[in-house]
Amino acid sequence: MVSRYFYYILRRLFFNAHLRGLENLDSDEPVILVANHAGAFGPVSVITSLPIEIYPWVAHEVTDMKTAAPRIQAEFLEQELRLRPPLSVYLGKVIGRVCVGLMKDIGAIPVYQKSKKITSTVMRSLSLLQQGKNILVFAEDSTRKINDVLCEFCTGFIHVARLYYRTTKKAVQFIPVAVNRRIGRILVGAPIRFDGTIPFAREKQRLKEELESAVYSLYQAMSISSRSALPVTFMKRVREPAS
Repeated sequence: MVSRYFYYILRRLFFNAHLRGLENLDSDEPVILVANHAGAFGPVSVITSLPIEIYPWVAHEVTDMKTAAPRIQAEFLEQELRLRPPLSVYLGKVIGRVCVGLMKDIGAIPVYQKSKKITSTVMRSLSLLQQGKNILVFAEDSTRKINDVLCEFCTGFIHVARLYYRTTKKAVQFIPVAVNRRIGRILVGAPIRFDGTIPFAREKQRLKEELESAVYSLYQAMSISSRSALPVTFMKRVREPAS
C-alpha cells in the first residue's frame, strides 16, 4: 500500500497528465492496450491515469531487487532527471526498493526479452485475459526508430491474442494509447480487433502497422490540438539511406 501511495506522489510531482478518449475504454470484454513509451513518463502516467484495472508488461529488471536500482539510476535519475552520483545511486536504491514492491502490488507482468522466459510472460497474460483482465503493453523497440515521435513496435504481445483466440474462439481488441510528454496529455483511440481467420504472419504485420499508425495519429492530434493547426493523418518513417 505504501508503494502505491508513493507511485501517485511521483506522478503528481513528475508525470501528471490529462487523459482523453475514455469512451474507447467502454467495453464489456478484456482488452490489450498498446502505448508508446515516452520514457518513464509513459508507464507512470498511463498506469495511474486509466480508470480501469490493468496489468502492465514491465521490464523484468524492475521486478527484482538486484536489478531495479541500477536500471532506475541509469534510465530515470541520470538520463531523464540529469542527476549524478552519489545522489543518483542513493535515490536509485530507495526508488528501486519501492518500485519492486509496487510492481508486485499492481500485478505487473515481467517481460523477458530475447529469453526463453518470455513464454511465462505470454502465458500469464493469456491467463489474465481468460479471467477478463486487461493488459497494458508499451510496445516500442527503442533500437528501431520510425520518426522523431515513435519507434517500431515489437510484436510479441500479438501472440497473446492468437492464443486467446485459439483457447476461447474470441477475438481480443487492441486499444491504441498515445502519450505526449511534451504537452502532458494521454489520448485513447478506437479499438482494433484481432482477426483469427487470416494467416497469423499477415495478421501480425497488419496489427503492428495499424497500431503504430494509430498511436502516431493520436499523438499528432494532441500536438495539433495544442497549437490549433491543420491535422496530420499520416506517419512519416525514418528511411535508411540507400546502400
